[in-house]
Amino acid sequence: MSGGKIIQSVFIFVSVVFIMGIESCKKDDGNEVPPTNPAGKLELITETEINVSEPSGLAFGPNNETLLVVSDNTNKVYETDLDGTVRRELDYAGNDLEGITFNPDDGTVAVAEERKRQLVILSYSDGAEKERFEIATGGNTENKGLEGLSFNTNNRAYYLMNEDLPGEMIIWSSSYGIISSTKLNFAADYSGIFVDARNAYLYIISDESQSLYKCDYNATVIKEYPLPLTKFEGVVIDTEKQLVYLVNDKTAKLYIFKILN
Repeated sequence: MSGGKIIQSVFIFVSVVFIMGIESCKKDDGNEVPPTNPAGKLELITETEINVSEPSGLAFGPNNETLLVVSDNTNKVYETDLDGTVRRELDYAGNDLEGITFNPDDGTVAVAEERKRQLVILSYSDGAEKERFEIATGGNTENKGLEGLSFNTNNRAYYLMNEDLPGEMIIWSSSYGIISSTKLNFAADYSGIFVDARNAYLYIISDESQSLYKCDYNATVIKEYPLPLTKFEGVVIDTEKQLVYLVNDKTAKLYIFKILN
């Protein structure tokens, strides 16, 4: 090897070692790339057993004064006080109920039937079925279908979650059908959604990832809130009081958390 080539090889070797040293220092002094999902913090306020087996969907009732809960065991719809005390049971029996929401525009309740991939519109007063719609999702696995459901008063559309295979957020209205479908990849599955129409945010739960995600309207994660358990499948947010209401399919409890940051 000529003298010029030796000098060039030594220079390259020294340069590589120098760069590796810089990268090592960056890791040592904590200047790493920040996590994709900034962490938020929740404080548990209360947890209460509710007389609803396997609660799998949650929504506010009229004027946010009550809660609407579905059971994927009894396939019934229940209305409770904000502390989880059951007031009544609607006269409707569904099939694999997983999501629920209240539409204040026409005073109806909508529920999602997972395996059938159908959105069912009910009378709030007595639970009578009014309409039923097929929702085309990206997959066809029976038990990986429709999960979360929430109504957005800003655009008068329903937001639905397809649990997995693929994870998907579907925006749908009775006037236009599917408005958009967005593939999701920030969690292991997607089990619930709440539209914060006042502040234009989405809150999406993942049972398997054991987290609640605050997202923009494009379902881009802004903040991730770790949860203490798996099997959270229904969520609503009191945006004024900064309270998170969650129901857990396994424990049959209502949990109320305070958002700290």
